Amino acid sequence: MEKRRAQAPRTAPVLVEAGSRAPPTLAERQRDTAEYLADMILELRNLARSVGLHTVMVPLEFAYYESFGVAHRVEVPKGEIERIQQLSKAADSLDRDPANGGI
Repeated sequence: MEKRRAQAPRTAPVLVEAGSRAPPTLAERQRDTAEYLADMILELRNLARSVGLHTVMVPLEFAYYESFGVAHRVEVPKGEIERIQQLSKAADSLDRDPANGGI
């Protein structure tokens, strides 16, 4: 009887065409990570709310908004800050006007 030794199967080389997509940049990875964290924190916040842990829920709410804000950055349009400052000045002048009944 012939004795044969076990041999690992030989792997055939597989030619994989390089994708045309470049690896993600650091900014893309950071955005994806922040979005993932926002999703996980939201789940934790919902869990805390479901069992009435409000002292835990509030900091998680803040953490969620922080990570969501990093993941979804929005540039303020030109002139918008100036417009907000003008609205603030108008609101201040209305608050100081004694003829204005206010809210």
